[in-house]
Amino acid sequence: MYKYILIPICALILCYLSGCAANPAAAKLDEEKRIGIVLTEAGLGDQEGNDLAIEGLTKARDRLDIIYSYKEITAELTYEKALKELAQEGMDTIITLETAAEDAVISESKVNPDTTYIAFETELEGENLFGYSFDTKQAGYLAGVAAATVTQSGKAGFIGGSSSAYLEGFEQGIADTSKDTELLVRETSPDDKAAGSKAAKEMIAEEADILFAEPGDAGKAMLQQAALANVYAIGAGGDQSYLAPENVVTSAQVQIDHIIFDFLERLSKGKELPENHMIGLEEQAVGLSPIAVVSITDTVEGKVHTATQKLLESE
Repeated sequence: MYKYILIPICALILCYLSGCAANPAAAKLDEEKRIGIVLTEAGLGDQEGNDLAIEGLTKARDRLDIIYSYKEITAELTYEKALKELAQEGMDTIITLETAAEDAVISESKVNPDTTYIAFETELEGENLFGYSFDTKQAGYLAGVAAATVTQSGKAGFIGGSSSAYLEGFEQGIADTSKDTELLVRETSPDDKAAGSKAAKEMIAEEADILFAEPGDAGKAMLQQAALANVYAIGAGGDQSYLAPENVVTSAQVQIDHIIFDFLERLSKGKELPENHMIGLEEQAVGLSPIAVVSITDTVEGKVHTATQKLLESE
């Protein structure tokens, strides 16, 4: 009696096993994907890239059946150590957020060929390594359109590096919107808070009534000075209206939360990641936050929408 029962059971087991062997991915359909991320030294609470990245992962956790773990870079925890730890913890995909991770990601991706590495702010490429940079020139362009639309004095100010893509876009956006708007530029390190504050005061004294800066401490100091002088400003990185609600018109955003969710959704469906290393408006990777100053919302939104469509059509 028993042998007649065992034969079909064994056949079913063999069939199941052979099916799994033919399609290894099928065996993992019911398993949670493990995602690791290495945050920058700014850590959680920066209200910019790190926090946005975690928002994207949390959305993916809730909708895509993943679990995630993160490491924060410190003097003791280098990128090499953080990436090794995440690989040892069995992550299926590991994400980094800044150029400083490049060397470590290249090395670790070779050691762990079965792990997918996504490295932002790089253009790295490999069998299991995908690098992406954000088109901040496009974000800066839209900020320039907004600035030229808002200014009453005909002067707008920028704080940051002279070779910044934000500046290049900002300058072009102003020029395409208003030939009469003058651009004042103060070159500072994005991380120099004191320099950002000083530069903002100088440009306000020169009658600039809307200011823009690259993401960083200098930009946050600029927003504080704009609030004190009661002039307009444009944030950068994430939505910075919380820093000066009455003065921040909008913010040039790097929408890494959306991109992380989109990429993980692609991977969960077996789709390929984008081939283009530069991601921007088309991928919803950059853009402006909602116009926060009610009295000028309709005017600015209209100009920004038109400019956005033109940029998309030109790609």
